[in-house]
Amino acid sequence: MGFNLIWALSIFIGNDALLWIAVLLLLHFVFVAKSWIELPIVLVVALVGYSVDYILTIAGVFRFEQAQGITPVWLFFLWIGFCSTLRYSLHFFSEKYRIASIAGAIAGCVTYFSAAHFGAVELPLAPVISAAILAGVWALLFPALLWISHTMSQYLSKHICL
Repeated sequence: MGFNLIWALSIFIGNDALLWIAVLLLLHFVFVAKSWIELPIVLVVALVGYSVDYILTIAGVFRFEQAQGITPVWLFFLWIGFCSTLRYSLHFFSEKYRIASIAGAIAGCVTYFSAAHFGAVELPLAPVISAAILAGVWALLFPALLWISHTMSQYLSKHICL
């Protein structure tokens, strides 16, 4: 529910919603068990996901009108919000990489096309090309993010005794 609110704030309000998005993310880290493990995992995984979006933006797959640079600030916060779901609501997909690949391909397309529909991002390529690129990227990216999250979680749980 928290991520859906972060998504809506990001897509509909953009950078003007950063304070509210930051509050929601802070609440996640305050109330999640073992936040000292959660924080580095979420930040590393979010950086990977954001980097993929950055590369896709440079490659011309995305265009952000409201961005001061290449991508808007809200996009990184959105990635943090998404990555905070990997160990909890999306944990079902952990270590089920084939299913995660299919889900990522479908949900990745739907999410970006929804964001484009609401004007948060432009997809300047033909819809079929955008869909093919997004499906391919997310078929690989979602399982990779789950793997990184799972691997880091196991490592940090064993090596951080707080």
